[in-house]
Amino acid sequence: MNVFRTRFGVWMEEVVKYSRYVANGGLLFTLYFTLIYGAFVYNQFLNGLDTSFPSEWVVALAFLVLPLGHRPRTLIREADQVFLLPELGSIRSYMNGVRLFNVVFASIRALVLMLVLLPLLVRTLELTSAEVFALVFASILLSVVGRLAKLEGIRFVGVASAVASGGLMFLGMPLLTPLPALAALVFLHMRRHERIPLLEWLALEQTSKAQFNRIVSWFVDLPEMREEVKERKLVVKMIERSVLARADAARYMYGLRIARSKDSLDLIIRLSLVAVLVMWLAGGWYVGIVVPLFVGLTALQLVPLFKRLDTVSIASWLPITRLERLTAYKWWTLRLLVGQALGLCVVSLFFGASWDALVGLLVAYGIVRYYLSRLT
Repeated sequence: MNVFRTRFGVWMEEVVKYSRYVANGGLLFTLYFTLIYGAFVYNQFLNGLDTSFPSEWVVALAFLVLPLGHRPRTLIREADQVFLLPELGSIRSYMNGVRLFNVVFASIRALVLMLVLLPLLVRTLELTSAEVFALVFASILLSVVGRLAKLEGIRFVGVASAVASGGLMFLGMPLLTPLPALAALVFLHMRRHERIPLLEWLALEQTSKAQFNRIVSWFVDLPEMREEVKERKLVVKMIERSVLARADAARYMYGLRIARSKDSLDLIIRLSLVAVLVMWLAGGWYVGIVVPLFVGLTALQLVPLFKRLDTVSIASWLPITRLERLTAYKWWTLRLLVGQALGLCVVSLFFGASWDALVGLLVAYGIVRYYLSRLT
């Protein structure tokens, strides 16, 4: 356990250090405003609901989501492939510390989700206090199962238990929803690793740390961080035919990077989906305000990426000037953000927007031009 305590202390120092950057960053205030607006819209949505709303489907979907998408931290380092080898047979306390560490994080994730869903469930379902507690307990267990399953390298056990818990909810037995997750936990305990799967846990740690660095990079430059890319053959071929044919090296390299990375194109898609959800919940003339809000939130994260890309991208190795690279990045960013604004503007018309859609589009364009003008 001494090894784990040492690693945990180092992790805490890193989190505290970067939390200061987060607290001093302008993005945090934007997120505050977004959360406040989202809470207002969600409250308006709840006020218009009745008991006919299919809350059972919402619970089943939440159960299915909770075991998925986990990024466990193992606090393993690359050097451990050498220095921990003599201790692999007698380091069970470290493994238990890692498991407990991830159980705490998984529980917090489930509690945050249930804090959002409980007002919906209480207003639309006739639940006793014991049934509410059972649903919260089931969500925590399902989240823990999903995280521990990643650590133990066991697939599908989280999804199977989530489907079973959702089925019990549909059958009108919310008190029994924790039982499938409890059975999955027993199964994971019986199949747990007795020795550290060093390479697997190292890969999990690198993936989780990359995600942490990606979030911190919204507030402060981290040029040393690694990036995950996706193949996306169709998009890459389209870029090759349209951009590379004009022999514009910088524009091609940045287009390739934006199309394949997880913090550019994926970021736009994720925030656009959240914006559509907010529009659906709001359902009034003011949904046009959502367009500049989320386009600005996207621009606030996309525009500073150039500083990191200018350091680590292969485009910086090519015989082209920094001005050419800056022009190419602005070219892509402007089109991506304007495309996002146009798409959200059209969607807002389906959720009750009128003249405010045009106002939102113009404000969004002004925000995009403002952020691009600051990129030097």
